[in-house]
Amino acid sequence: MSQKSRIAKARRVLIQRNSAQSIISPFAKFLKQQTTGGVLLLAFSAIAIAAANIPALQWLHNFWDKDLTLTFNFNASFLPLHTVREWVNSGLMAIFFFFLGLEIKREMATEWTSSRNILLPIFAAIGGIAVPTIIYFSVIANGAETANAPGWGITATTGLAFTICMLTLLKSRISQGVKVLITSVAIIDTLVAVIAMSILYPSHDIYFGFLIAAAAIVCALTLLNRFRVNHAFPYFALGILLWFFVLRSGIHATIAGIILALTLPSSIRINQIRFYVRSKFMLDKFREAYNTATPLLKNEREQEQIGNVLREINKATPLILRAENAIYPWVHFCIIPIFALANIGIIINPATAGMLTSATAIGIFLGLTVGKPVGIMLMSFVAVKLKLTSLPEKARWAELLGGSVLAGMGFSMSIFAGTVAFSGLDVADLQNLGKLVTLISTLFAALCGYILIVGACKKHISHTT
Repeated sequence: MSQKSRIAKARRVLIQRNSAQSIISPFAKFLKQQTTGGVLLLAFSAIAIAAANIPALQWLHNFWDKDLTLTFNFNASFLPLHTVREWVNSGLMAIFFFFLGLEIKREMATEWTSSRNILLPIFAAIGGIAVPTIIYFSVIANGAETANAPGWGITATTGLAFTICMLTLLKSRISQGVKVLITSVAIIDTLVAVIAMSILYPSHDIYFGFLIAAAAIVCALTLLNRFRVNHAFPYFALGILLWFFVLRSGIHATIAGIILALTLPSSIRINQIRFYVRSKFMLDKFREAYNTATPLLKNEREQEQIGNVLREINKATPLILRAENAIYPWVHFCIIPIFALANIGIIINPATAGMLTSATAIGIFLGLTVGKPVGIMLMSFVAVKLKLTSLPEKARWAELLGGSVLAGMGFSMSIFAGTVAFSGLDVADLQNLGKLVTLISTLFAALCGYILIVGACKKHISHTT
């Protein structure tokens, strides 16, 4: 083939690809936009709050407390889940934390390619957990509310959807490195806080037999990873068993999702020459079968070759990427809205408003709005000054401060943490208070972070543009 014909062929391929992108890109962009999850969360949160306070919508608020106990003849309490809300928080949220685990593992494989890169988000996350927790305990220590100590988890987590939403809206004023750092910190501190709370505040008595069974499943998953098994079925079959054993053990079942994600393989061995030759052979077969007069749905030879190409691509794609792509729309367009409807129904009444001046409320507010940015900035500064790590490329301390303030937007994850922390206490008003203070803190952190980033980065942006 001459140079001229090769150029003409490449031009035709490029035109075809751009034509396909013009059709696929808008919908793919919608699915991939991180802001979409935040918008949906906000919309369904508003519906949940309305349902909790408007009598006509009370049926939606009460639906989540309906009994959904699985009973069997041989065991009336086969699973310790009794209401629709408990199924959402222990079942669907396990899938959500599986997704977060995939995110953190992908970050480790792509962004944290050296020990210096990984140390900064780890140090920042430690500060983002430790300082808010210290502030919370300091506030409630001198009062009569020390029994509300489990509420520390509300201040330790970060609302990932809203934080990413704000970072995306401010993308022209904040560097990519700071966005990656704050996102990593949000994922790490949420995972660590939920794991700690799940262990420290179990849903029922601990049963060590189920813990041993869960440990055996983890060993089996590790062996699958060790032998580079890249098929989804064995991982997810063992993952369901892991979820069951963890749930029955008394530890919160969301940990099962995190563990499963961390055991999925993030790299596979691939023979590049073999992959190229086989793919080219299949594409040549597709070209031979291609017929403009016959629609694809009627051309079985075309369908066969497309299927062969997809199978070859799947073999060359790490399972962690396939799993993340498969559950992404379910997490953002199904699990997050259902979680919001089930848990963010804040009942606004005089009793709850009167508790806003309590030590618990003040501790939550200060932990999220003050403790988060102080902790992240302090530990980041220490790590950089000790020359253990460095700021991301083209990042400035002012940008990091603004992003750290946005990390105080606890919202969904803080509300989830409060549900776990106070689930064993007979104080519905305390759970409601935690939700209301978290909402106030999120709005305050969003406003302060937005003003700070716009103000601090305005001169920098005007200079670069």
